[in-house]
Amino acid sequence: MIATPAEERAVALEPARPPAPDGRLPIVIGVTGHRHLRAADLPRHREHVHELFARLRQRYPSTPLRVVTPLAEGADRLVAEVALEEGHELLVPLPLEPADYEHDFPDSVAQFHAILRRVPPEQVFVLPRDPDSEPGQPTPQHLREKRYRAVGMFLAQQSHLLLALWDGRPADSTAGTAAVVRMKLEGPGGMPEAGLRPLDADDGGPVYHIHTPRAGEPAGHSPKKPEWMFPQEGDEALFHTLCGRIERFNSEPLRRSLASSLPEAAQALLPDIAGRSAAGRTLAAAFAAADLLARHYQRITRMVLRLTLLFAALLALIFEIYAEVLPWRALPAGYLAAFASLTAILLWQGRRDVQGRYLDYRALAEGLRVQFYWRLAGLPDSASSSYLRKQLDELRWIREALRAAAALPPPETAHPELAIEHWIGGQAAYYADRAHSQRKRLHLLERRSRHFMGAGLLATAGLVLFWNPLESLPSWHRWLVVLMGFAPIGAALWETYAERLGLRTQVNQYARFAGIFRRAGRFAERLERHPERHDRQHALVALLRELGREALMENGDWVLLLRERPIVLPKG
Repeated sequence: MIATPAEERAVALEPARPPAPDGRLPIVIGVTGHRHLRAADLPRHREHVHELFARLRQRYPSTPLRVVTPLAEGADRLVAEVALEEGHELLVPLPLEPADYEHDFPDSVAQFHAILRRVPPEQVFVLPRDPDSEPGQPTPQHLREKRYRAVGMFLAQQSHLLLALWDGRPADSTAGTAAVVRMKLEGPGGMPEAGLRPLDADDGGPVYHIHTPRAGEPAGHSPKKPEWMFPQEGDEALFHTLCGRIERFNSEPLRRSLASSLPEAAQALLPDIAGRSAAGRTLAAAFAAADLLARHYQRITRMVLRLTLLFAALLALIFEIYAEVLPWRALPAGYLAAFASLTAILLWQGRRDVQGRYLDYRALAEGLRVQFYWRLAGLPDSASSSYLRKQLDELRWIREALRAAAALPPPETAHPELAIEHWIGGQAAYYADRAHSQRKRLHLLERRSRHFMGAGLLATAGLVLFWNPLESLPSWHRWLVVLMGFAPIGAALWETYAERLGLRTQVNQYARFAGIFRRAGRFAERLERHPERHDRQHALVALLRELGREALMENGDWVLLLRERPIVLPKG
């Protein structure tokens, strides 16, 4: 049956239903631009927007696009319509309540509502007010400008790139298109009210500038082509590297087999996560995907490390036996086969970046864990603003991934008590158990190393004490020499295994962090017993904020620690 035009229009106006969360992270595109555009330029502007989306889809095929726009007149709505036509997700942060916002475009209210009807209601929200930033009694116009500036800051902070339909002219306004472009290019330095520290890494980002004359301006000789604007030279390569890492996370081949495990893994954050908001489920699914992938690559990393040390031990043993006991031709062939196998393993893990993926995905999962519980407690903080801010650019992709995950509507209600129950209680027990198990593991490896050293010492002592009798037993003599030479190598390999795993440092870190969570739990219990001593809600939120920052700092230290211990052939 062929649908009538009326039926097609009705379907087009139906609100889009957000797909079930699959754990992928989007590239977030903020939109800013002029309100009054020349009608003759609109087809060309739409074509340029289509071209940008097409390039991003072609370069990052597994990564969805999330377009963030407040749906003001003109440029905002033009981009929104293109995004909806192509099926991209739309996030709509409004500076004011819709009834108040509509006063700024009385002639196009119908168009505003027509677009809103095509966006899932949970993706449309009024940006929360910051009461501390509005002292005294500001005038309505001043308050309005502050709300528009707040939306501009949201676009600049939460987007990976800013799409600006702009004439390129600077302006004095603190809330217009030129101001938003400046915020994006300058990063935290251009937004002192964002509360970021001056020594933090520059977090400015790119702007895709579509030259857009305002309505009423005469037609130019030739329209300018869109151009990329970057904060610094070399940032273009960095931007595509960061997006490429997000694409790698989204395109992991293991995702299909892990899809059925996502709901169960997400319940590790909150047992009733299935009944939570779409934004909460989206964030939990991203955590679940990162956590499952991290566990997968952790198993492979440990297997590769064990095989590397096993083949290193085998090479040393074959060499000792060939040199001292059995000069058979087959032994060099075995040595060659073991050497080739070891080389193949190291080349494979290096090409696949197995250890790097494990560490990156574990870091991402822990950042998403903090972001989830902060959001559950009603905190507006972004984990990307607190994670590894002074570290190398190679880790910046994790901050960008956290930025993508946090580009969601704010929670409608705050539940700090749930964050206390499921985060603090669970993590305190987890870290205490990990400290205990890692300590036992460390002691086991140390005993094995001592056993090898003891065997080598006994072999050496036997050679010294029983030299003359052993002269008449050449076979025993040669095997003792092999043991004397191999035992220190075996002991060193066990020590190398413990060192590559970072067990000694991890035991201290887990024990220290178990203590932090226990203290947090005791503080929460005191608040429960004596609520009159504090503003309980404020105290819980402050506790969770401090705990999240400690968790991010501790995890960052752990990532950097293990990055300094790559899987390589043991030296010596």
